[in-house]
Amino acid sequence: MNADIVAASQELKEGGVVVLPTETVYGLAANALDREAVRKIFAIKGRPLNNPLILHVLDSSWLERYSHVKKYSIRAKKITGAFWPGPITIILPKKAVIPDIVTASFSTVAIRSPDHPIFRAVLLASNLPLAAPSANPFGYVSPTCIGQVKATFGDRVKVMLDGGECAVGLESTILDITGTVPKILRPGAITADAISKVLEEDVVDYDVQIVSENPNAPGQLKQHYCTNTRLVLFEHGNRDLSQYFAGKTAIVFVQRPKNFDGIAKNLQLPAEAILWFSDDGDLNAVAKNLFSTLQRLDSAPYDTILCERPPREEIGIAIDDRLSRAAAKFEQ
Repeated sequence: MNADIVAASQELKEGGVVVLPTETVYGLAANALDREAVRKIFAIKGRPLNNPLILHVLDSSWLERYSHVKKYSIRAKKITGAFWPGPITIILPKKAVIPDIVTASFSTVAIRSPDHPIFRAVLLASNLPLAAPSANPFGYVSPTCIGQVKATFGDRVKVMLDGGECAVGLESTILDITGTVPKILRPGAITADAISKVLEEDVVDYDVQIVSENPNAPGQLKQHYCTNTRLVLFEHGNRDLSQYFAGKTAIVFVQRPKNFDGIAKNLQLPAEAILWFSDDGDLNAVAKNLFSTLQRLDSAPYDTILCERPPREEIGIAIDDRLSRAAAKFEQ
């Protein structure tokens, strides 16, 4: 067995916290059955205790260990059969073995099976369910490469495993399957349409207006994923942007502008201050590059980051959600 996997597994069994890659973002992982280990996650992140964590498991056979899944087994089997391992989290009633600190004392637990070989190897080696929020200070932009985590936490976490750049780049879709109608609590790469087709029933799509100070799942706070630099959003396709300028400004478009030189000249910006998430507007590429681009600009000497909203379709709904919550910090 890989020495890094052994080291991470041992650290988890001893009540430590490790950094692990997933296909969505990097996570701060601890043994979800160990209250004090989980408490360390909250302390490292500066995360409030009323914000629940996601429980990561190897596969659907682990659901019975940690949740009362039987009543919802048909929905659970359809979702896990179609999308696990992968970027979708399901809400289920929790069993008493899961400490209240993991679920913020709610009677439900959010569970997913990550699709990254390193995370899965650690799950298999440790045979533990892992609580693992994103590996960043609470409320800040999520990390999609190990360098971002190391720059933030340094030696505060002893074991950090490098799994390369995250393939998806956005946190998982969260689906509550316990209601009369399944409901998306946080949008992600797996959309309401895709879920509805698998379940063969209606799904309540995500509402960007969802805000909760007492969330039963991650990602529902008004301000989240925030840069330190002022972030201002503009509508897709808008090019009348000078009104948003404040101090030294950078602009990020959804895709590379066709008239790049003309835009640079019109806005009187240097070429390095004009960026884009995707060469061709592919929303999956936008999602993958979203957080890393924002982090790069946040570490540069800009006073304002102007960012174009994506089209609100498919994964664009999730991208827009992250941007809306990030920009909420700077709204008047």
